[in-house]
Amino acid sequence: MLRFGLRAKLFIAVLPVFLIPVVGLGYVREMEALLKEQQEQNLIAAARTIATALHDRPSLLRLRPEDVARQKERQEAIAALSSGGNAASSGANVTASAPDGVISSGANVAGTLDGIASDAAVVVNPVTRAPQVPMTILAPEPPPAADEVSRIISGLNRAKSRIWVIDKKHQLLALAGSLKATADDKPASTKPVPPSFWDRAENLLLRPLYSRLLTLPTEDFDDALPEDAITNGAEVESALSGIPATRRRTTLDNRAVILSAAHPIWADDDVVAAVVVEETTNAVQSFTTRALEKLITGSLLAFLLATVTVLAFASRIAGRISRLRNEAEAAIDANGRVRHIVAGSRAGDEIGDLSRSYSQLLERLAQYHDYLEELGSRLSHEFRTPIAVVRSSLENLQMHNLPEDAAVYLQRAEQGISRLSAMLSRMSEARRIEATLREGERTEYDPSEVVAGSAAGYRAAYPGVNFIVDLQAEGLRISGSPELLAQALDKLAANAVSFSMPDSPVRITLRQEEIYAMIEVENTGPLLPEVPAARLFDSMVTLRESRAEGAEPHLGLGLFIVRLVAEFHGGAAFGRNRPDGTGVVMGMRLPTRLTAD
Repeated sequence: MLRFGLRAKLFIAVLPVFLIPVVGLGYVREMEALLKEQQEQNLIAAARTIATALHDRPSLLRLRPEDVARQKERQEAIAALSSGGNAASSGANVTASAPDGVISSGANVAGTLDGIASDAAVVVNPVTRAPQVPMTILAPEPPPAADEVSRIISGLNRAKSRIWVIDKKHQLLALAGSLKATADDKPASTKPVPPSFWDRAENLLLRPLYSRLLTLPTEDFDDALPEDAITNGAEVESALSGIPATRRRTTLDNRAVILSAAHPIWADDDVVAAVVVEETTNAVQSFTTRALEKLITGSLLAFLLATVTVLAFASRIAGRISRLRNEAEAAIDANGRVRHIVAGSRAGDEIGDLSRSYSQLLERLAQYHDYLEELGSRLSHEFRTPIAVVRSSLENLQMHNLPEDAAVYLQRAEQGISRLSAMLSRMSEARRIEATLREGERTEYDPSEVVAGSAAGYRAAYPGVNFIVDLQAEGLRISGSPELLAQALDKLAANAVSFSMPDSPVRITLRQEEIYAMIEVENTGPLLPEVPAARLFDSMVTLRESRAEGAEPHLGLGLFIVRLVAEFHGGAAFGRNRPDGTGVVMGMRLPTRLTAD
């Protein structure tokens, strides 16, 4: 099962903050779409303005088919009048049209030039009285229509836009403007400002990220006007049919997007031409790119600040909780005794309340533990007087002649008093050993001497039990109390004798294992139950299932005293079953002098 610390949980809790850039990105994209739509509307308005300026212009009216036919008829009449005599000059038709193919921006293309002749006069030679060849007197040529259109659109042109006019026959009449920025559009050079620290950091750290994530617009693109845009443009066809329209297309090198808007030019009720206004979407793309750069920069800064803040906050909370945990663990020792009271925190938050609650809890636990420690001594002191009274009364009763059936009850009462006295003695002994351990003095001694002397006493105390002593290591030095070690051996020996099978020996072994002195007491008998080994050495714990009437009482304090003595020497008590399953091994692992030093 995965475990998450407080820092990880707080970090997961702030993950929804990372949705802010997604929302911001959607907002920027929506703004980009609105700006492009607004750009289309602006271009349509610009095309409408230019078309309005060209509506019903005389120079464009002569481009209508009926005007061209009328002009042709007049020219044919003039030619017929001059067929019998001197050649007459006829009106010239000069047509300048755009070359086929691709037309570069910035060119002003002349349209159809109509020379309109005046009426011809027949002059009579005054000498011959014969009529002379008629002379055609040409009227002054009006300005070409394309020149007038060029002047109009040049006056209405704006920076970084291109305007062109096309007639019904898809002939380009005029072209003005450029899609690229010209020298006049660029701002005047100013005194360079040295980059700030943030500018240098952004160029060093974030600019590579921007170049990977964002598409930066460029002015280095091919802005040529392709022929298919003139002849097959959807917006042009729509405008020549009388409906304004827009279209997006890419440049020939696919490095920019051109937005064009076409509007019809009317002469009376006829569409005679169309005006097209074009711009690139670089301005909108530049705005979008700058907005995305600011969004990325702001998001990174916000995430960095939020992460640092959350980690600092989580570290502070985790540190306070860890200190409280360590104080709580150090406040109680392995024996359940309260060593010191945790000082309550003065903080006003929940952790401060928890710390103060722990302090109050430990204080009450210490008071209760002191009460329990003193309870044994108080009970022993209080029970000794009534026990003595009962014992003396039983002794007095034994001096009287009692019926035989009454003697049985007297004997049971004496056994009960003896067991009660033994229990009080053991409780006093455990209390006395605990006090000795807290205040006892340490000395260096050889554990083999204590083991050999204790074994000799056990042979006298338990004459029916064969004690085998195996001193595999002599001359070891341990730091502690030999008297306490002897008392612990007494408990181990008594425990082994009580569980040992009849006529089976009890082995006491002293050996060295690495840097420890191992004291083991083995007996043949029932195995240890399936319980944690540490629980065998707890206070007031006994695993004896039954006890014969009149047997010695057991309060579960013997192995507890063994553990206290082992810990006093810096070691530990242990218990295990024999590998062959014939009995158990109980003992102590005590560090030698080298470890103690």
